[in-house]
Amino acid sequence: MKVLIFINSLILLINSFLGINCMPKGYAINVEKAEAAITASAEKRIQDGTLTGAHAIVVQNGKEIINKTFGTYEVGGRELDGSAVYRIASMTKPITAVALLIEHDRGHLSIYDNLTKYMPEFGEMYVSEKDKDGNPVTDENGLMKKGEKVENEIKLYQLVSHVSGVGEVSVGAIGKEKCTCKTAAEWLATQPLVFEPGSMQQYSTGAFDVAARVIEITSGMEFSEYIKVNIFDKLGMKDTTFEPNEEQWSRMIGIHNFADGRVFTDNGAPGCVFGSFPVTYHAAGAGLASTADDYMKFALMLLNGGKAEDGTVVLSEETLKLMSTPVADDKRTGDNRWGLGVRVIVKTGNTLPVGCFGWSGAYGTHFWIDPVNKVAAVYMKNSAYDGGAGNQSANEFEKDIMKSFKLKKIK
Repeated sequence: MKVLIFINSLILLINSFLGINCMPKGYAINVEKAEAAITASAEKRIQDGTLTGAHAIVVQNGKEIINKTFGTYEVGGRELDGSAVYRIASMTKPITAVALLIEHDRGHLSIYDNLTKYMPEFGEMYVSEKDKDGNPVTDENGLMKKGEKVENEIKLYQLVSHVSGVGEVSVGAIGKEKCTCKTAAEWLATQPLVFEPGSMQQYSTGAFDVAARVIEITSGMEFSEYIKVNIFDKLGMKDTTFEPNEEQWSRMIGIHNFADGRVFTDNGAPGCVFGSFPVTYHAAGAGLASTADDYMKFALMLLNGGKAEDGTVVLSEETLKLMSTPVADDKRTGDNRWGLGVRVIVKTGNTLPVGCFGWSGAYGTHFWIDPVNKVAAVYMKNSAYDGGAGNQSANEFEKDIMKSFKLKKIK
């Protein structure tokens, strides 16, 4: 037995030097090692001025093993605690994808349906005109010019997997006071697509507004109310919202920024959760605020096959699997693909094991699900310059967890 453990340890050590991910399946995290690594990374970033405050939570095998906050709400301000509210930006996308799958689960739609079944205004679409380098040509207002008519219709699943060709919403063109999921989707139907549906992939936040509008049509509920009733209330996510109340705003963490050699807190546009979007525009791909504890409840539902911790069913396990299944028309190469609202690890070489899935936000929030090792991990911070996919603190968080696994099988 000792020889086997030695051999396995040697393989892991060699692979770590070679950059090969061969994490043994179904093993436990060394909690002390993981907590020490996460703490050291956070404290170094705070000392270096590249982080103001962060909240990390890790659950394995149904047990919370790490729940720690670091730093302050704002530069030189009050100590951060677990009640802090964060702008989660694109970590709104997995929630919208789950909402679409709930409607699929209930038979109100099929994610393989044509979009025109629900929104006929998308029936005559054009691809944007391209320049010699293949980039969309825009007019004096920055809007794409119309090119050739598309050959393929948009499928619903393509809206939440970045392969629909739908571009981005111009709040200015619609008008801040008029911008909703409905008006955003209707405006997008008047604009050229970035590419032929299903022919390639390109990140799109606007496409999630179209998906949200379909949910409104099939359910008869406004999108924010739909996700509150069907996801947040079932999971006990009391602080996840498009429109924070006064008390929640008092717990909103400042946005860490760095410029001209100084660190400072940037609170963003007044009263806006994401960029300059008004909170009344419930942007389905970017607009939510949440806490680390709230988002962990959502993450655990994904890990637990669509069920809340108390057994309440949010989504059937069979339908949930569609979320973490890479779409066939994702043309990207590399070690990850896009499923429905999430990235999915498909090859060794990534920090995380094959089969893991999750997402990140523009302000530095990050989460992943590891179905094999039964792990859900959430990391929250708000940063103006270190966010999105591959942000440095998210990468460190993944590495701190993965290097803390020990050769002891989980039960």
